[in-house]
Amino acid sequence: MFSSRRVAARDGSRTRVSERAPWSPAQLVVAIVGLVFVVLGGVALARAGLHFNDVPLTRTQVAGLWFTDVSALVTLVGGVVMLVGAIDPDSAKATMWLFGVVLIAFGLIVAISPQPFTNMWGFNAANGVFYVVAGAVLVLAGAVSPVFYSRRSVVSRRRVVDDEPGSVAEAARPGRVAGDDERDRALR
Repeated sequence: MFSSRRVAARDGSRTRVSERAPWSPAQLVVAIVGLVFVVLGGVALARAGLHFNDVPLTRTQVAGLWFTDVSALVTLVGGVVMLVGAIDPDSAKATMWLFGVVLIAFGLIVAISPQPFTNMWGFNAANGVFYVVAGAVLVLAGAVSPVFYSRRSVVSRRRVVDDEPGSVAEAARPGRVAGDDERDRALR
């Protein structure tokens, strides 16, 4: 992922340290599910259009699932929120739990009784089963996926010599001023 570098100074030496941002497989899972929702919602919205004056007539089918313009818009926005939640491992796990539980509950309701959701949402039992499966994948992946934290790795170490007048680094610097030789001999 991302790598941050910083320089830590201690005891006259500098150490360059590289640390990686924490990550989790949950980020990948929620991003994939979010992408599927964005694609389904986007294609359904492109086919149905945005005609909110007569929603039941905007019914369209995408990948075996039925949508109206309202359900396509909600699916698209839900997918975008999942993609945004995939940025950080902690937010990915929270997004997975939230969307997973909501999708399982809503999917079960639609799968058991699809008739009330047919007019406004365009859903049938297949939509309910799809939402239950997507929710179960999110909850399961959120439960078992660990978060991997960075281990500090030393990239380079070097000894830093003090640059004060009269130091070893000052004596070795080219372009010295005349009279520095006495000061150099006094330091030895």
